[in-house]
Formats: sequence, C-alpha cells, structure tokens
Amino acid sequence: MGGGIASAQSILPPGALNQFNQAVGSRIEAVNILGGDYAAAGGFYTFSGGDHADLNITKLGGSGAVTSPMPLDLWGLSWAPILQGNLGIVSAQNTYKSGFLAGNQMNYDTLAVEAGGGAALYINDHLSLSPTISGIYGSVENKFSPHNANGALLESFGHGTVVDWTMDTWSAVPSLAADYQWMWGRTTFDFSSTYSFFHTDSFESTSPLLSLKGDSSTWANKLDVDVPLGWTVLGHELHTGGFLSRTEVFGDAATGLNTEYVYTANARVVLDFLGKLWKVKWLGLGASYYWGKDLSGWAVGADVRFKF
Repeated sequence: MGGGIASAQSILPPGALNQFNQAVGSRIEAVNILGGDYAAAGGFYTFSGGDHADLNITKLGGSGAVTSPMPLDLWGLSWAPILQGNLGIVSAQNTYKSGFLAGNQMNYDTLAVEAGGGAALYINDHLSLSPTISGIYGSVENKFSPHNANGALLESFGHGTVVDWTMDTWSAVPSLAADYQWMWGRTTFDFSSTYSFFHTDSFESTSPLLSLKGDSSTWANKLDVDVPLGWTVLGHELHTGGFLSRTEVFGDAATGLNTEYVYTANARVVLDFLGKLWKVKWLGLGASYYWGKDLSGWAVGADVRFKF
C-alpha cells in the first residue's frame, strides 16, 4: 500500500493532492445534500461550468407534521411533532474537457439515507415555526474510466487512492423553517423560508489519501399556490398549482455545485383525496425545472401530499 501511495503522489504536481482532495470533498458534500436531504430536488442535472458533469438523482422522502395540532396551554399556541425521512440514489458522471485528464471520465455512485424530526409550533392560523434536526448517512463509490494514455497512467498509479475508492460519510443537519399560509377565495398561497446547516465528516474511506470534513448551508425561500378548479375526475376535484423557489447555497456545497443559488419552477396537476384516502391530501403529477449559475436540471414524477 505504501508504494501505491507514493506512486499516486508522484504523478500529481506539488499541491495538487490537497486541491484534488478538496475538490472531491466539496463535490461529495454537494451530492450528499442533493441526494440525502429530503428538501433538495431530485431529477436530472447538467453542469456546464468547466468540466461537463451530469447527475441523475432518484429520491423518495419528505417531511411534515404527523398529527393534528395539539394545544400547548400557553398563549393560545399549538404544536405537532414532525418526522423527516429520505432515501436518495445519485449517479454522477463527470467528463473532463480540459487539462491533464481531458477525454477521461469519472463516475460517482452515492446512496444517501436521512432520518430526523422536530416540532411545528403554530403561532396562529397562518404562521408556524418548525425547528428540526436530522442525520444523513452517505456511501459513495468512485470509478474512473480511462480513455487515453494520461487516463491509463492515472488508473495505473492511482487505483485505490485518488481513483477507484469508496467513502462513508455522516452529516448533522439542524434546520429552522417559517411558514405563512393564506387564502384568496378557495386558492391557497403558502410562503416558506427554511435555513439548514450541514456539517459533514467521512468516517471510513478505502483511500488513505482522501477524507472529507466540511460545512455547508442552504436558505430556501418558496411561494406555493394551490388552485381548486371545480372539475371532478373519478369523483375527485382537480387542482392545479405549483411553486417558485430560490435556494441560496453556502460553503463547500456552493464550491461543489459551482453556484451560489438554485431556482426551481414547479407545476402540478393533482386530484383531491382529502378525507377519502387515509391522510392523503392530493395525488397527481408534478414537473420541475431548476437552474443556477452553471447548472440546469428537470424532474417529472408523482406529486403526493399528506395532511394530518
């Protein structure tokens, strides 16, 4: 193993190993947030800044109050427990367009699992505050695909050190969300603002050269609109709507994504199931488009919302 480390270090210019480690770490941290956090959007992403990269993110999860509001016997406040959960699978493909590795390809496959909870504090019929904390476990596997002599050289000397490795990580994620909801006729408007902090560490890595320790944060502001249409399909009222959001990205995740912000525009068509199927509020289809400084993406999938 010692000879392999020396060989891997010898093909990298002075200082390149630290830079490489930081670049890999910030990218892993960003992908862990995209794949592991329930609030981040799944879908297909393309990064156009610098080297070309594509991400395919498949997710199942969410967050919300799991009971009806209960009185606190304090200033007329009420509260409800919140549960959070998410399972994300991320496939990232990076094709180098310039530099020593031009023409070669790096692949990252990540499994991320999140679990947590907190409480929703209802100030009145419109305003609520929700402090939560969750943890994310991430497991990432790196595979390098050489396509020329330089790539073959890196594969030969860097196998198991700078390429072809696995890493396990954990993240602690405290968050605070504020939500304000109001009605205009039968149309519901919902504005939310959520700040989340992510502290991430690696606790196991097959590469003796690579490790991860970083801090990131996001601040998401979203306006959601739900419009009942008055039309009935299969005995359920048809709704349309969607949301527009902007998420500020700070710290290592901003470096990994090469953007300090992400916009999301969403549209949906759903059927109202409230009171007819357990706690399901609606069920239908939604589509989203994302864009930032050097990235864009889209997603289409089931849109399900619960109400307890």
